[in-house]
Amino acid sequence: MESTPLLELDDNVLEIVVKLLNYSSMDLFSEDARKIRQWMIKQPHFPEVMVDKKIKNFLILNKGSVEKSKEKIENYYTVRSQLPEIFDNIHPKLSYMETVKASIYFIPLPKLTNEMYRILFYKVRDPHLTENFEPVHGIRLLVNIQEIRMTEDITYGDVFILDGKNTPLRSILKVTPMVLYKALNVIYTQVFSQRLKAVYIINAPPYAEKLFNAFKSLLKPKLIERIHFCEDSHILTEKFGKEIIPADYGGSEKSLEVLQEMLYQKFKESEDYFTQLDKLRINDDLKPRRLINDEMFGLSGNFKKLEID
Repeated sequence: MESTPLLELDDNVLEIVVKLLNYSSMDLFSEDARKIRQWMIKQPHFPEVMVDKKIKNFLILNKGSVEKSKEKIENYYTVRSQLPEIFDNIHPKLSYMETVKASIYFIPLPKLTNEMYRILFYKVRDPHLTENFEPVHGIRLLVNIQEIRMTEDITYGDVFILDGKNTPLRSILKVTPMVLYKALNVIYTQVFSQRLKAVYIINAPPYAEKLFNAFKSLLKPKLIERIHFCEDSHILTEKFGKEIIPADYGGSEKSLEVLQEMLYQKFKESEDYFTQLDKLRINDDLKPRRLINDEMFGLSGNFKKLEID
């Protein structure tokens, strides 16, 4: 059976991105990736040596820094034991994922932008089902999407489009400061090193900007500058081009419903891969130097005890 073509990549994308990272040649980029692979081989506590595509994505996400890539790869494995509430019961085949699928659209769009960024689109699919949808389910879905992208995409930068239509206030209020911190700072930044370039919020409910202002203290100034509230969804086709935006929003790309089916078909085809990911845990007994939580997450003490007023 052929694999579902979820993400589209032209043959020259990697070469373009490598040049954007100021490498003078593909050979130098490949040599840095080789150094990381050799380092991984020498880490007795690691559960595996990553495939080259995944190593190269870590190198891209860390702007060509070998040392930062090593640090994030260490985080990638360590966090799986540190945050069991996210990484236990994360497999896409679990039954609650059917509720997630019915409740929301959260999809990487097939085509890259001109800047080589990947757009991820979020929208509530059925507001009546969101009562059973917990924010941790959304974080797990994000992790699973990122796992697919790390082996099948070139992850130079991300743009989020959030459609607030049909989003109940009760769903927004479930996103506590702790949930936001785990999703953005720990999982998205410290583990996957993803580079968030912009967030476009369309059809925002009246309370959205007030809630955004309440959460501002948790966000870095650079991120705040990249969040845009849009009065008209037509800005999406003007900004990114009709060929990228789904048909639901005036574009020529497949509809959100079709793209949703493609994503979950990809999850189904990748069940063996996710089963392997479930087993990825570091061996603390073999670890040369034990990372404590505040080193990894920028916190003092136990991560679960963080309190934010």
